[in-house]
Amino acid sequence: MNTSDMHPFIHPLSAAVDPAWESKSDWDIYKGIAKKFSEVCVGHLGKETDVVTLPIQHDSAAEMAQPLDVKDWKKGECDLIPGKTAPHIIPVERDYPATYERFTSIGPLLETIGNGGKGIAWNTQSEMDLLRKLNYTKAEGPAKGQPKLETAIDAAEMILTLAPETNGQVAVKAWQALSEITGREHTHLALNKEGEKIRFRDIQAQPRKIISSPTWSGLEDEHVSYNAGYTNVHELIPWRTLTGRQSLYQDHQWMRDFGESLLVYRPPIDTRSVKAVMGEKSNGNPEKALNFLTPHQKWGIHSTYSDNLLMLTLSRGGPIVWMSEADAKDLGIEDNDWIEVFNANGALTARAVVSQRVPAGMTMMYHAQERIVNLPGSEITGQRGGSITPSPVLRRNRPI
Repeated sequence: MNTSDMHPFIHPLSAAVDPAWESKSDWDIYKGIAKKFSEVCVGHLGKETDVVTLPIQHDSAAEMAQPLDVKDWKKGECDLIPGKTAPHIIPVERDYPATYERFTSIGPLLETIGNGGKGIAWNTQSEMDLLRKLNYTKAEGPAKGQPKLETAIDAAEMILTLAPETNGQVAVKAWQALSEITGREHTHLALNKEGEKIRFRDIQAQPRKIISSPTWSGLEDEHVSYNAGYTNVHELIPWRTLTGRQSLYQDHQWMRDFGESLLVYRPPIDTRSVKAVMGEKSNGNPEKALNFLTPHQKWGIHSTYSDNLLMLTLSRGGPIVWMSEADAKDLGIEDNDWIEVFNANGALTARAVVSQRVPAGMTMMYHAQERIVNLPGSEITGQRGGSITPSPVLRRNRPI
């Protein structure tokens, strides 16, 4: 399944065809490994206790375990205190012969400690009861009575049932858990979706809109486009920093060492990394070194492909690079010309979008553009393709 805070729908990444011959799905591969391991470990491994280190967690009191600078116990600067000057050290019991039974069932901790994230938690008993009805239960063995996870779809149903983004009842509980911390009422953000429970068969029929969750700082709303930080501003939820406020200064020693502790303007620098390739394979057109940005694009990242019929009515299809009118004039480039962008690592070919919105000295190619249509070969490399890595030299191109 696929979703994110920047994409308001949840999609199933379902199989187009069944695995051929001896191939298997990822779920069945690991399920098979767990089953065979559970058989061969008998007599060698039983119930064992592992010692696990857990890093000091964000959204916990341990964030402020050490005042001022962090001391290193390995260098003798302080004592080793788990959870304060070192990671938490936790004993965990492993029942190795029961690995398969545990892999194919939901564990009991969801009923004893609940679910949560980012410093909040909520009870999941009703969701576990629902999963027992949806997936049925183990009839015997170490996981007797627990909901089954026999198939990848069973696992998908577990995720959809437990996640506040796909279960309205869980979303309300999650917002209520946050309300107990902030002292403000937030459940109104999900109350209208409380009865909504998205099942795997629902998203097989069509992608479904997800539900607003305190896991993210924006809203999945009919009237408000997703915008990070929206709930911090409009719901007065503290920002996820030590102070609860937006931070401009970070006092971490490693940031101070790099001179990056305070947000300040840094002018671009000339690294001279492209001088060796400029003019090396000239096609007769002028070349110019520019700063090359690869921002996340508005329509494609975490969302949908931009080379579909709907999006092709809004764009030309194929890769495009934005540049300023001033730089285009210097290079003799007009809007929609073919251009080539290159550096010592490689080259890409694209159409030029000449815009007054782009400042001189900068060019911009939105990240992760599909390379399936309008993709001619490069004069420099003789290959089709491209790269999202910085390619700061630009010139007109005769596509091959």
